[in-house]
Amino acid sequence: MAERDDIFRERLIAMVGAMHDAEGRDPKLRRTIGMYATRLFKEAGARDWGDLKQRADGATYDSLLQLFQTQSDAAEKSGDKAAVRAFEVLAVSLIARRQYQEDLIAGVQFLDKFIDLCVTVARRAGAQFIPLKRSRPGPR
Repeated sequence: MAERDDIFRERLIAMVGAMHDAEGRDPKLRRTIGMYATRLFKEAGARDWGDLKQRADGATYDSLLQLFQTQSDAAEKSGDKAAVRAFEVLAVSLIARRQYQEDLIAGVQFLDKFIDLCVTVARRAGAQFIPLKRSRPGPR
């Protein structure tokens, strides 16, 4: 267990540092994180990302992490680096809800505020998911 906590600590610290630097100011990354976070919490009937994290029971938590993994793998195969990073940010944030080390609280809070900012950025940009196939009604 301690080994997993150490790995999480390292990843959180590296991610928070990256989001403070140029990577965190990348408009495409911000929109992508915001789009995915919005889609997830709306589909779950939650108010926002933080609400989704708090309400996620064990099965939801596990399925979200599995979703992040499969979607990240697909995005990596297609060369979409922003989506891969977005899923990583969301996954670390979700995992952080179970971390209670006092020295990590500021980093977890920063990451959640960053995701909230990304949701706002995506909303302002009018970012939305467009279905791959649109069904058209047949002739009447």
